[in-house]
Amino acid sequence: MDRRGFFTASGGISAAAFLAACGGSSKSSSSSAAAGGATSAAATSAAATTAAGVTPKKWDAASESGPISIFEWQGYEAKEMWAGYHAGPYDATSPLKFTFLQDDQQALAKVASGVQYDISHPCIAYWPDWQKAELIQPWDSSLLPDLHGIPDSILKNGQDAQGNQWHVPFDIGFSTLTYRTDKVQPKEISWNLLLDERYKGKISLYSDGVTIIKIGGLINGVKDPNAMTTDEIQAAKATMMKAAKNIRTFWTSETAAEKDFINENVWISYFWPDGYWKVKNDPKFKNIGVEYMWPKEGRLAWVCGFVLGSQTKVGGRAHAAVAAANAPKVAAWLTDAYQYGAAQQNGVQPLIKNQALIKAFSLDDPSAFAPPVSPGAHGAWFEKPLPNRAEYVKAAEEVKASVST
Repeated sequence: MDRRGFFTASGGISAAAFLAACGGSSKSSSSSAAAGGATSAAATSAAATTAAGVTPKKWDAASESGPISIFEWQGYEAKEMWAGYHAGPYDATSPLKFTFLQDDQQALAKVASGVQYDISHPCIAYWPDWQKAELIQPWDSSLLPDLHGIPDSILKNGQDAQGNQWHVPFDIGFSTLTYRTDKVQPKEISWNLLLDERYKGKISLYSDGVTIIKIGGLINGVKDPNAMTTDEIQAAKATMMKAAKNIRTFWTSETAAEKDFINENVWISYFWPDGYWKVKNDPKFKNIGVEYMWPKEGRLAWVCGFVLGSQTKVGGRAHAAVAAANAPKVAAWLTDAYQYGAAQQNGVQPLIKNQALIKAFSLDDPSAFAPPVSPGAHGAWFEKPLPNRAEYVKAAEEVKASVST
């Protein structure tokens, strides 16, 4: 089971709902009700300025004891990921205890409702919401010896203005369109393939609201899909309403999307790296080309990682666990096991067993991890915190609703 395949439409509240609870732009009373217990915790911190003047606590792992609770994506409880911790001095008295999250929205709401974890694994766009709700505290970077192996272009998006590290990036990956070369001949290598009526009913797209609107923005030529204005969001919505007429399904499970592609229900699908790799290597496509598009506007890309619970009593040992996961050997395992890239990049490539994955996903191309410098150049738009995320999500909901009207 792929670790990102657990996104479900009904598994958690909408981003707009939680932002309402956190004092965001949504004003829906039903959204606040959906957030349940999250509302009180978030409302208490609405005026908080947690970043200002905060310094990481000093931890003494040797004096701590008790299990470390980890709110994690299924698949990341694997012993390979935490091998360094298991081999260390704290494993016996502070075993790792895993609870699996479904998606970022569900995870945020659950913790805000009062359920405590020592370590959680949200994606980078969400950590400011955790911080504002006083659910997390900054890491002590001095206890994370391999932190320097994460490029600043990724690492700094988990920092506040004072340089405190609230989010430690771990897994990264590209997101783009995959298509059969025997059935699909794009007029140009672009996200605007979604608008091509030749492929009506043969396209599937990820259901995530932010993703939908970012794609529309890229088709429209926005300067930065992570910093879209209200007008740009509305224009992107209009573009994606046109695209929606060609889309067979907005998927919520990548595993189901892979089956749809393999069963020839669709010829074009939005995939993360593992989805592309699975369909490309399916026996049915042994003699059929499958392309992982590099759109002229740039791919989308995601970054997920670790945050430290604000109420943890085992913070030192939590640091030891994350330090073990942030090691080059684990980064190489991540690529071999899931075809994802790793935020940790120091000396990782020689350790990857399947060296074909390096070229397949441009892990040796630094330009692939920055926005494209010109149309058609390799580049990717890594996700960042979005202050107006609720606007993206609301617009995308209207796109999806338009399919049935």
